[in-house]
Amino acid sequence: MPPFKTSLCRTPGGFFTLPNFFGMDTAVSAYTTGVAQFLLMGVLCAVLPAMLYWQYRRRRWRAVAAGLVAFILTLDHLMLKDRGSLWHTLAATTILCGPPYLASVGFRAAMRRLGSAVSGDDPAALSWSNRAALATLTVVAHLLFFIAATIADIASPALLGVVGDAVNCLYHLARPVDFRSYGEQLNMLLAALPTLVLATLLQGWLRRRPTIGLRAPLLLSR
Repeated sequence: MPPFKTSLCRTPGGFFTLPNFFGMDTAVSAYTTGVAQFLLMGVLCAVLPAMLYWQYRRRRWRAVAAGLVAFILTLDHLMLKDRGSLWHTLAATTILCGPPYLASVGFRAAMRRLGSAVSGDDPAALSWSNRAALATLTVVAHLLFFIAATIADIASPALLGVVGDAVNCLYHLARPVDFRSYGEQLNMLLAALPTLVLATLLQGWLRRRPTIGLRAPLLLSR
């Protein structure tokens, strides 16, 4: 497992094992590495609770519900697969779900700001023809981005190997996972990100277009 230190893994000892500060047979650098790894795991474990509390304080109930449902379903599935203790599985799932939830919340907030900036203060409602055109262009854009991601080999075997090492480091699964056979699915997921950005820009422009006197459908320039 080259990308990850074995002391981070659950076998042996678990990634929440504190370093032996009072041992005389370990170098000082080993203590520093152990403390850094423990602090890193603590920070990653705190991401999900902190984000859920932040969303709760802002009364974003849908985001809180979506995060809790995704976490509970993931935990329920991994409880059946993981052979470690209850607390290790809970901590590992919290670490696994925290950064993706943070990224999704940040991406959603950025798309909201981008859409508001493009559509203006008083945007018009989209007509059915504009909605159909938007859906068609979104599908085409996603296909093109997927082809580009496949050609660029974004989900390379090396990257997928690192992801698999991370999951196998967090969990003591009976059969280690290997994500290298899911490159096309990951490329499709990655292609959805620029597609959403492009769709947000186009939707905002189509909603603003009637307010500036452009009434011809799909007139993309003035």
